Amino acid sequence: MQTRTKFVARLIVVFLACGNTYAEEIAYLESSEPCRVAVYPAPDGVPLSEKLQCGEKVSVLEQQGDFARIQLNEDKIVWVEMANITTDVPAEQEVMRLMENQKKLEAELDELNNQVEQLSETSRKLINALIAAEAEKKK
Repeated sequence: MQTRTKFVARLIVVFLACGNTYAEEIAYLESSEPCRVAVYPAPDGVPLSEKLQCGEKVSVLEQQGDFARIQLNEDKIVWVEMANITTDVPAEQEVMRLMENQKKLEAELDELNNQVEQLSETSRKLINALIAAEAEKKK
């Protein structure tokens, strides 16, 4: 009987873990105030003195009315107003991503230009060798 109870308990734990994984949605914090987001201990509760930074990446765990329960890291789960949640990547982060992408593309372009130069040099050498071989034939 204990084995069956342990099996059912493990099954419930796995089910709950999978359920939380699928329910999470990645989002970012935003605010109309100077980039500070109020934190609540529970929906419709009194805001805590703590404020969160705009642009922080969070996981939305659940929604209740005008509030969302979010997870910032493994230890921190709080409530914020839904108006402070967006799926749009903050402009600063998008610019940084694009700049990193540009650096990678520039490096790839430099490598391709180097390959073109090497191929051009090899072509010149082959053409010169062919011209010399033809000139040698005519002698």
